[in-house]
Amino acid sequence: FADTAGFTADLDRRGYDQFALSPRGRIDIRDARRGERLALYLGTEGEGLPERLLARLQTVRITMSNGFDSLNVAAASAIALHHFSR
Repeated sequence: FADTAGFTADLDRRGYDQFALSPRGRIDIRDARRGERLALYLGTEGEGLPERLLARLQTVRITMSNGFDSLNVAAASAIALHHFSR
């Protein structure tokens, strides 16, 4: 794929629900529901995912206790994989 737009469009055509983890996600991960196929996007610690990618995907956030601003990518991916595997 020449860029992420082509990749995400291909997954759309193949019937994948695509979720991007972001501290500023539009919906709480507890409210996110997936279908049969799932693509999960995780960004680098610190920078996260590019804004142009976030604009094309469903974004989910993991609500944290007061005083925490982000999780490391290993913890965030473990929480997300657990949620979406149920």
